[in-house]
Amino acid sequence: MKILLVSNMYPSEAFPSYGVFVQNTEAILKDEGFSIDRAVLTKKTGKAQKALGYAQHYANVVRKGMSGKYDAIYVHYAAHNALPLLVLKKLKPSVRIVTNVHGSDVVPEVASQEKFQPNVKKLLGQSTMIITPSHYYEKLVKEKYQVRTPIRIFPSGGVNAAVFYPNKENNAELMATYKLDPNFRYFGYVGRMDVGKGWDHLLNGFAAFLNEHPEEKAKTRLIMVGSGKDDAAFFELRKRLGLEESVVHFPLMKHADLAAIYNIIDLFIFPTTRKGESLGLVGLEAMACGTPILASRIGGILDYTKENENGWLFEPGNPQDLARGLAAYNKLSKEQKQQVGQAAYQTAQQYEQKTIQSKLSAIFHELRLKK
Repeated sequence: MKILLVSNMYPSEAFPSYGVFVQNTEAILKDEGFSIDRAVLTKKTGKAQKALGYAQHYANVVRKGMSGKYDAIYVHYAAHNALPLLVLKKLKPSVRIVTNVHGSDVVPEVASQEKFQPNVKKLLGQSTMIITPSHYYEKLVKEKYQVRTPIRIFPSGGVNAAVFYPNKENNAELMATYKLDPNFRYFGYVGRMDVGKGWDHLLNGFAAFLNEHPEEKAKTRLIMVGSGKDDAAFFELRKRLGLEESVVHFPLMKHADLAAIYNIIDLFIFPTTRKGESLGLVGLEAMACGTPILASRIGGILDYTKENENGWLFEPGNPQDLARGLAAYNKLSKEQKQQVGQAAYQTAQQYEQKTIQSKLSAIFHELRLKK
């Protein structure tokens, strides 16, 4: 079976983590014996480069779709790829499209994303199959678009166990690598400094936790990994809250470095406020390293986080509730924390790439039977 993979997000040497889960799904399909061709766009910077990049990408999608003999076109991100695919579908009605929807595809985060919604609805209606990362997101798609297209669930490429695994016995060595003081214990965050990611609620919640438990200032620090449009606001808020020494910042990291951070930290904090948080792969990556999570009670996170079993939940956008979660975690015994960490690890194994790859394969084999 020959598949054309279409995405406006795909890793490059300069941006190795950009759309890496798209690359993961490609690897899974190849491993399952499918033949894969690509029409993808790597990250561009600057308005002119982005405009040119998208123009070339759209032309490439239509050109390959018209000339190539593909059994299916597999698209990630409906919002930014709908236009060329709708053109292609009009020119070549026989083409079969499998649309994998994510995040802002269905729940726009800023006003400028609303303009894509009519095309998203059209594309989903004209797709042969829709893939969503979670049961939560499946429900959103059904409610919003009232589509009759069959929907299948596949968790965004899954977790790569060759990269994300427990390695806490080497924490001293890992801390030295990242120049972290071993006299502190660390909480952690991984994500863009951008709208809806909750980095500001985390800073406010962590500040409240330290203010309510001043003894923690001498033994607890927060690692925040990521960059984005709100970098300047992040640094300003960190300074205003007096957290410059307590909050350690790293820019974007490769997956191997993220795995090290997940192992160094005692608790991963996932403060997203996005209703379009279709799965939350970073939470599962942390859990795969045996690290429990304290996460917003929202989105696809609820598919895998069980309160007081493999993690804890707090009200989205509520720094005080986040602070209460940190205080509650602090009261647990070492054995209780280890027990939750082990449960987190066991949960993440259900999303490991080798475990789930047959699910993606089955979706495309089902498509073959629909001929």
